[in-house]
Amino acid sequence: MKPLSEQNHYEILETRPTATKAEIERAYRLALATYADDSLAGYSVFSDGDAAALRERIEMAYRILSDGRMRSDYDATLEIDREADLPPSEPSAPLVPVEGELAESTSPLEVAGAAHLDDESGDFDGARLRHFRIRGGLEIDDISRVTKISPTYLRYIEEERFADLPAPVYVRGFVTAYANCVGLEGKYVAASYMKRFDQDSRGRRKGRFFESR
Repeated sequence: MKPLSEQNHYEILETRPTATKAEIERAYRLALATYADDSLAGYSVFSDGDAAALRERIEMAYRILSDGRMRSDYDATLEIDREADLPPSEPSAPLVPVEGELAESTSPLEVAGAAHLDDESGDFDGARLRHFRIRGGLEIDDISRVTKISPTYLRYIEEERFADLPAPVYVRGFVTAYANCVGLEGKYVAASYMKRFDQDSRGRRKGRFFESR
C-alpha cells in the first residue's frame, strides 16, 4: 500500500475514478466509520494521531469528490477521464420504497415505524437501523468488514433476536459501531437500542421465574 502522503483522493476513499456520486458517498461513510475514535477495526492498528490525520484526509477527499466542479478540476490534475472506461448504466430498483409504496419485503415493524424512519432523533429499533443501512447503500457484509463484527450478529441486531445476541456489554459495542458505520451517532443509538434489549431480557427472566415455580 502507498504511504498516506502519496495516495490520491480516490485511493484514500478506496474507490475508483469512475465511481458515481452515490458510490463516493458510500465509500466516505465506510472510510469514516473504519477510522472513527471508537472503531473496532482501527483500534489496535492506528495511534490517535495517525487516525486523526487519516480522518482529515478522508474529509478533504470527500469534500472535493462530492462536488462536481471541484472533482472535474481535480481529475484534470490526475489526467483522469471518468467517461473513458465507464460501463453502461443499468436501471436499478430503488434502495428504499418510494412514498406511497412498500416493498414486498417490508416487515410489519418497518411499516409501523415508517413515519419516523427519516428522523434521526427518537427511539432506535432494529428496523430503523436497517433502514439507515439500506439508505446508505450498505450491505451487512460492508458493515462487518469495517467493524469486524460477525454478519450473523449484525442480522440479529436488525431482527431484534435479543435471545441470540451475546452479553449486553458486547451488544452495546456492536450497535455503537453499526450506527457509526451508517452515519448515525453511535452512543445515542446504542443507548436507545439497549432499552429494548434490556426490556426483553427482563421479560425472559420473569418468564423463566414463573416457569420454575
